[in-house]
Amino acid sequence: MRQELRIAIDPADAKGENLTVTVTVVIPDPAMIGDQPLVWFAWPGGGYNRRYYDLQLPGRSGYSQAEYHTGQGSIFVACDHIGVGGSDIPQGAFNHADIARINAAVVRKVLAGLADGTLIAGLPALARPFPIGMGQSYGGLLLTHLQAEHGLLRGVAMLGWSGICTQVKDVSGSQNVAPPADLEGTEALRDGLNHPYRRSFHFDDVPEDIVAEDLLGYPARIGVPVPAWGTPFMPGGPNFAPERGPLGPNVVTAEAAAIEVPVFIANGEIDVCPDPLMEPSAYPKSPDITTMILPSASHMHNFASTREILWKRLENWASGIRVSWPAA
Repeated sequence: MRQELRIAIDPADAKGENLTVTVTVVIPDPAMIGDQPLVWFAWPGGGYNRRYYDLQLPGRSGYSQAEYHTGQGSIFVACDHIGVGGSDIPQGAFNHADIARINAAVVRKVLAGLADGTLIAGLPALARPFPIGMGQSYGGLLLTHLQAEHGLLRGVAMLGWSGICTQVKDVSGSQNVAPPADLEGTEALRDGLNHPYRRSFHFDDVPEDIVAEDLLGYPARIGVPVPAWGTPFMPGGPNFAPERGPLGPNVVTAEAAAIEVPVFIANGEIDVCPDPLMEPSAYPKSPDITTMILPSASHMHNFASTREILWKRLENWASGIRVSWPAA
């Protein structure tokens, strides 16, 4: 069962504005929910919305990560950032810490609703949920802030995000290209199959119609159709005012170094981390670090033919830390 909810954010967490954030909660058969269920909070990358985690592609099946996890008895909460998807667009300029604070407020409200049985009709109160966060790409940046500054999650999964230096490469996979803001309006963006990010985002065996729809006009997608899983804005909306962009070194050095829970790091065979095996060094306080490279996958893992390998690894990792690192 899935249900879309609009979570009201306290104006104190939203710089005085009255804002709501949209999430999709996917739950398994209640008979599958154990005493301490995993509760996944998942945030998408820049230019994407919560539906990246619950892909429903016409004529195709097996692309919903949410359905995979709920099939294992977990609860899955796919979250929009403020300013994208079904969430409100703020009037003010929000930075990374502001967005992370709002995301933290969503986590608190969802967990409170699960604990007292008020989140979804028919879902009984859950006394011991085990919350895990995952963030893909820009969502990983914001998840790093959330955990460092609010500490709400029992483990965090960074998917296609570098705690050291995030770099996007060109179609050959060998050279850095300009940040997304410098690509807007260029002719290459009018054809998704020839987009400069083609190979960095999608491995060669991803169906061309998916690639074309996903990358058409990316990142702004101005004047072109926006896919169901996409958005024309970065997290925070059109007035987004980050301290700095997501690319380059030392974007979250201090925040990553403050994380004290288990960390799962996943990259595609072609991705945005220059040296995936060096990534654990970004998290010196984490007691348990797992890293993997997903074969036959590029940056947008949930479109890859091997996506279920990643989903299985995530579910097994989270189940393991629930046993190995129980609450104090």
